[in-house]
Amino acid sequence: MDDDAPTVRQVYALAAVLCARDGEAFPETRADASDLIERLRRDVGHPAPARHDTPLRPGRGRGRRRQKRRRDGDDLHDLLVDELLGLPARMPP
Repeated sequence: MDDDAPTVRQVYALAAVLCARDGEAFPETRADASDLIERLRRDVGHPAPARHDTPLRPGRGRGRRRQKRRRDGDDLHDLLVDELLGLPARMPP
């Protein structure tokens, strides 16, 4: 169990603690979250801070998923870790 990825609940808790530590209000909507992420990415000098700065990856964001999803929360975990570290988003396996 120690090798498992963090749960969605743990990722949300981590995000809430980081917001509190930095004096930020935890976003209440997706739009608020996107705005906060974009602002924080600009603050750390991310090379593509805005969503429109990053091209859509093929097969993402349109239509139904054709692949079987990994465990719930894995994709969210990966995206949040990438955002926090300022890395480009990973492709799902």
